[in-house]
Amino acid sequence: MVQIPEKVLAKMAEQTTVKTLVTASACGAPHAIVCGSIIAPAADKVVVGEVLMKRASANLQANPKAAILIAAGMESYEIVLANPVRISEGPMLDQMNAELAKIHLQARALWVFDVAEVYDEGASPAAGTKIA
Repeated sequence: MVQIPEKVLAKMAEQTTVKTLVTASACGAPHAIVCGSIIAPAADKVVVGEVLMKRASANLQANPKAAILIAAGMESYEIVLANPVRISEGPMLDQMNAELAKIHLQARALWVFDVAEVYDEGASPAAGTKIA
């Protein structure tokens, strides 16, 4: 597994970035959702709150392939994810739900992923370049 570069972690932490989770069904049909409850508790881990994501959750249970796109203006990064694990109770879920309660949402569970690869996908000549 790899470490998410600091500049990507900083962009992920910004509330103004668009965070898109992409999953695929068992037969490979893609599904993308905007997902605000994405965090990186460590540079090699990504956690997603399962908030209103019935199809994405079903896809992850059937097919472990997933990626996140972090975008802000012309800057964009793809994080390829691996080894999804669903956590339906515990302090990490409680902590996320305390934050989500501020906007009247709740996560049924968390999906924890290892970071497999990171790509620059911004509007520049570096688009498509693997950076981790």
